[in-house]
Amino acid sequence: MQEIRTILALGFSVRHIVCSGQRAGYEMSAADAFGDVDTRRCARFFYPLDPCALHEGLTDFEDVIGLVDGVIMGSGFEGADFSCLSETARGKILGNRPETTSVVADKVWLAAHLDELGIPHPRTLSGHAISELCAQKRRIPLCYPVVAKPARGGGGTANFFCQTDKELIRTAKALPDFLYQDYLKGQHASVSVLLSRHEAVSICLNEQLLGVQSLCAPGPLVYCGNVSPMTTPRSIAVCELAEDVTAELGLIGSNGVDVVLTDDGPVIIEVNPRVQGSLDTVELATGLNIVDAHVRAVAGELPAQIAVKRYAAKTIVFAARDGLVTEDLAHGGPGIVDIPARGRSVHQGEPIATGIGVGTSRADACARAMKRVARIQAAVTS
Repeated sequence: MQEIRTILALGFSVRHIVCSGQRAGYEMSAADAFGDVDTRRCARFFYPLDPCALHEGLTDFEDVIGLVDGVIMGSGFEGADFSCLSETARGKILGNRPETTSVVADKVWLAAHLDELGIPHPRTLSGHAISELCAQKRRIPLCYPVVAKPARGGGGTANFFCQTDKELIRTAKALPDFLYQDYLKGQHASVSVLLSRHEAVSICLNEQLLGVQSLCAPGPLVYCGNVSPMTTPRSIAVCELAEDVTAELGLIGSNGVDVVLTDDGPVIIEVNPRVQGSLDTVELATGLNIVDAHVRAVAGELPAQIAVKRYAAKTIVFAARDGLVTEDLAHGGPGIVDIPARGRSVHQGEPIATGIGVGTSRADACARAMKRVARIQAAVTS
């Protein structure tokens, strides 16, 4: 594998990847739908993407990819058709091949595969399967509330609950390409895993923050950030499960596994075959640079030892109403990332910026992050 010096980060939002790579000494370029102040500051070149047509114009990146040594994929491109690019361009993707990413990111396929492997996961049906059961007048084998979610993509912004048979059947007919799962009670977590071709190593178990009202999350299952590490007596078992699953799927580089820690043990919700949003807190908690570790893992080198040194919290702040960013958050001191330019319009339910906190305990880290949250919320005027 050739030496990697220049990298293009491509995704819906890639600030975390670009800034991590820049800190590690790589020359970074970015293509995303936000163009945040800190993304542009850390990237040598920035290419804007249309959030409503994220994959359109992918062929335009053939020349851009030709100028870099490697490409790291962020969220939003899990199901993209990369066949429009040359084999040379596709070969520069650092991590999972697009075909692998597309299959693993399909939550219906993943649920069926986990079932074959005997690995705990929520009971899952596609909308088509539910409609077929109804046509056959058969019982729907799901327990309420049922989670409805897109078969691809993450973040939880499109997820919602169905509470009754009538509601579920109506929704499945309207959204046949969605999947429908049992909702499991427990602690929501994710495992950050690094994989070479021959080995898998868990970096950190992370607490997931979902639907946090104080962050004005637009839905009960919306991803609002992380706290790293997550401390639980079951951490070793959870991490070993994540390592086994990602290795079985043939993944490589930095990947994430979302789980729910139930009373009966860990249950896998989904696998994210890409660099995850938990990068911020994992790096701060462990001192490991994830982009550099990702590049090295793809080349066959895994870190010898990873130790958690502190707690870190990441809190994504959403707009409570339509407004305008009237303050310059770029000069508001450390701890605020995903920084919007002053004057940017934000709509209700959209992310504004992210608060980061570091401390010697979970409570300390969260308290510091929430101080940044208050500053971010004060920066938006209706």
